[in-house]
Amino acid sequence: MNKTEQSRKAYNRKAANYDATYDGKVTQSLKRMMLNIIEVRNGQTVVDVACGTGSLIAAVSKKANIQTHGIDIAEQMIKVAGEIHKGISFKVAPSVPLPFGNASVDVILVSAAFHHFEEPQRFADECVRVLHAGGKVYIGEFCVSSVARHIMNFAVRFLRSGDVRMYSDAELAVIFSRAGLDITDKRMERTVL
Repeated sequence: MNKTEQSRKAYNRKAANYDATYDGKVTQSLKRMMLNIIEVRNGQTVVDVACGTGSLIAAVSKKANIQTHGIDIAEQMIKVAGEIHKGISFKVAPSVPLPFGNASVDVILVSAAFHHFEEPQRFADECVRVLHAGGKVYIGEFCVSSVARHIMNFAVRFLRSGDVRMYSDAELAVIFSRAGLDITDKRMERTVL
């Protein structure tokens, strides 16, 4: 079973009470921090990739009159998100390929999920494909020391939670700059790129 399928199964099992779990609470803290820096304007199209129960895209939707979409590979997460957050479009879909047309999106969000992506470079390339000129990608990931990251990256080989790899800020910057995105801002004590 590949890591994507492991992630799908793991998050389908957690979906019903995800926001009350330890993982859910920890990711909510990251989403609150991201919310402070995410900029959106009326009329924009915003996509939350690996949206889980939809809490981040729902909070962002209150910042402006925007078109909102949440996608996730876990069917049960999408079901829960749709039940909680009416008026937001939720869809079961992978991170690669993104289910949006060329130059059709203004802002892409990924919170506490990039380390699950099996094809990080293809995801970055997909971001470039679907973003309008001047579009933005907000990646929220947990920052850990290089020693902890090395240990975690060794351990994920044996875990069945779908984790693929933890990245340093520099590694994330390389992935997105290779795709042609300018890395203009790192904030929140190296937690968000």
